[in-house]
Amino acid sequence: MDATLTADNLTCQNCDRLTEADHRIANHLAMLAGYARLKSAAMVSEGRNMTAADALLLLNAVHVQIDAVADLHRTLSRHGPRAPIDLPTALGSVCDTLHAVAGDGVVIVRDFHPGCAVSSDDLLPVTQIVTELMTNAIKHGRDAAGLVRLSVSCKPIGDGKIEIAAQDNGPGLPKHAAPQEGHGLGFRIVERLLAQVDGQIAYHRTQGGMTVCLTVPSAG
Repeated sequence: MDATLTADNLTCQNCDRLTEADHRIANHLAMLAGYARLKSAAMVSEGRNMTAADALLLLNAVHVQIDAVADLHRTLSRHGPRAPIDLPTALGSVCDTLHAVAGDGVVIVRDFHPGCAVSSDDLLPVTQIVTELMTNAIKHGRDAAGLVRLSVSCKPIGDGKIEIAAQDNGPGLPKHAAPQEGHGLGFRIVERLLAQVDGQIAYHRTQGGMTVCLTVPSAG
């Protein structure tokens, strides 16, 4: 009798885990599909102004997110659905993929501090935001010589928060332009994703380009 109850309990627990996993996978695929639709809209809006290199960059931004979903679920299968996810590992994958397609004219400098972990629910929106910022910088942030130097960093800042920064060396925005006026749809994508993780964003003009700072909740 006890053995039967134990087996039944284990079966119920396994069913619960599978149900939760299915729910998470469905949510993450829905997020991925939404992101892909937004990137498709970006391609349509640019139309003939989009170069082959720009199109490849957008497609690889979606590729980054497909890999992120796969990596996330591998991690969850090993460590459980509540495990915090190492943000530097995820951001490193974003940097690797975008650098591979961006070519020799782009240098990506990384400065990832330990102690940066986010929840499994927040990981995909956060990596989508960083991917969007990086693709915008690669596309628009070239200096007078046509080169891009992009710095990406993350560090814990206390109070349960992580700061993520992306800095480029390009011309930046016009002096009196708001960021939302600069690149339209890309910044609207960022704002929409940021709301999903209860994060904040700040844009800072620098002499050598622009720095975008994100503040997101930590799971560490």
